Amino acid sequence: MDSISWRLRAMRQLAVATLLTALSGAWLGHACAATLDGQQFDDTAVLSDRTLRLNGLGLRGVAWVKAFVAGLYLPAPTRDSVQVLTMPGPKRLRLKIMLDAPSHELTKSLTSRIARNETEAAQVQMEDRLTRLAAHLDSMGDLHVGDTIDIDFVPERGTVLRLNERFVGTPVVGDDLYRSVLKIFVGDKPVDKRLKEGLLGGGV
Repeated sequence: MDSISWRLRAMRQLAVATLLTALSGAWLGHACAATLDGQQFDDTAVLSDRTLRLNGLGLRGVAWVKAFVAGLYLPAPTRDSVQVLTMPGPKRLRLKIMLDAPSHELTKSLTSRIARNETEAAQVQMEDRLTRLAAHLDSMGDLHVGDTIDIDFVPERGTVLRLNERFVGTPVVGDDLYRSVLKIFVGDKPVDKRLKEGLLGGGV
């Protein structure tokens, strides 16, 4: 084989090897985590002895102000908001904060949006529990860029809050309360339509 043919063959082999390496790296990165706006989320989470899958990611922001990226973890992937709300088992809504702000701003948004999505009768039924949940959120104090808030639903316990892996307050019972929280994000009157579309990705 002359030197020119040998060099051409070597170049082809190098190109193929480079392509395979790149594809392998991309596949491994996708298998381990998903990223939106620089915020990374694991593909799975373990809650109440169940492995949940990341269903989708969405950004909450207005104009150039970015508040947080949310990730929704479910027992099974779905693009149907009704299934998200009614699916049995544990669930996790993870918020990665991108803006310094007092936690009571998040509380005000949560309570006002629940009022928009729920009937008066439902609000009355949840009033005491919603007040407890709001107090837990307020107790977080000032939130900072890089903080992580988990709003979990644990069967038999209810809604559980964590800030940077530390539990906040005590569980607030009732799957109806957690559904009301999820409606803010994926209900008929979401706080942000693009955020809803992202969370309903059906697995990323």
